[in-house]
Amino acid sequence: MWHDLKNVLALAGVMAGYLSFARLLWGDIRDWRKKPRLTVEFNLTEDLREWEVLGAGRKQKVATVHVRNKRKVPALRCVAILRPISAPPGVTVGEKEFVLHWADTDYTTHSNIAEPVEIGLERRRLDVAFTALFEGQVSPVGAWVAIPLALSVPTQAGQAYLPPGEYHFRLVVECANGKGVLREFFISSPTTWTALSMRPTD
Repeated sequence: MWHDLKNVLALAGVMAGYLSFARLLWGDIRDWRKKPRLTVEFNLTEDLREWEVLGAGRKQKVATVHVRNKRKVPALRCVAILRPISAPPGVTVGEKEFVLHWADTDYTTHSNIAEPVEIGLERRRLDVAFTALFEGQVSPVGAWVAIPLALSVPTQAGQAYLPPGEYHFRLVVECANGKGVLREFFISSPTTWTALSMRPTD
């Protein structure tokens, strides 16, 4: 009888251990589900766009990615950084990282400061790279990564300019909650302004 009681107690201990583990696991799953889950989306046929800026005397070609939150919990204070991994032979990228700007954010007062945004269920647009052709000027070569005001602030334009060739970049979106998201891209800086291209590495 004492032997049976010991077996019952041992079994109860094992069951209690399993139950405790299950509770911890369920808590981790609930915490995980309460955090935002971001994805970076890019469609080569839809997100590499070209248009004429009305009244400005210029045309632009822009590569845009979309950041989506797949959970109802908002991603808070999100900033986007573009980090160079490799550059064409003979080209040195002077910056370790570039601050990208969210397409619907007002950047008229600063040019290279990360402006945090909240990402809910709606997609947020990030303009990553662009070329611009100004009326009456010689067609430029190369492209810019999208530091706000890069074309209108000479010191920033120099830092943001990419001489022609193919670059490998890592796009990182970091938020105050959740783990953020990253995705890598190849950006081809063109020899003519119309030839800008960008494609994911995966």
